[in-house]
Amino acid sequence: MTPPILETKRLRARPFTSDDLAELVSLHRNPTVNRYLQPTNVAWDVATVKQRLARFIETQELLGFSKWHLSTHDGEFVGRAGFSLYEKTAEIEMGYTLHEHFWNKGLGSEIAQALVEWFFENTYYSHLLAFAHPDNHASKKVMKRAGFEFRETLEVDGMPCEFYQVLSPSCQKLAVPA
Repeated sequence: MTPPILETKRLRARPFTSDDLAELVSLHRNPTVNRYLQPTNVAWDVATVKQRLARFIETQELLGFSKWHLSTHDGEFVGRAGFSLYEKTAEIEMGYTLHEHFWNKGLGSEIAQALVEWFFENTYYSHLLAFAHPDNHASKKVMKRAGFEFRETLEVDGMPCEFYQVLSPSCQKLAVPA
């Protein structure tokens, strides 16, 4: 088994492998889980999930980070969380998607805060993005708890998204409050 890259009080994050396809399919089989990931809240087919999984694995090899397999310490699959390249601006975006039965347990906030810390301890980037559909109040609350501040509203893949960003600790020291 691949060792974890990141651990929190209740969660472990490790790079995806091709063996994780069934778990990722089970996550995205639920239209409710997908409702803010695309303009239509439909279950993803296996081909779509395979494509995403291949991208996660490739990105990990290229950048040293990606979206990661998220599980409890007991090994139960929780979802995915980590980073990807937002190609329109060449910025790094943090994201997380959890199985519905793990919602409202504080796991989103737990992993988001840990991801922010990991990112700035292990990369040289000046800031990190996160975005959510305007109606995804739970996700926006998680981002704010992790230190993100609203930046702008843009359209992503035909869907409105509110963009948030958090500065690295060294950039935060240089920032002048408005």
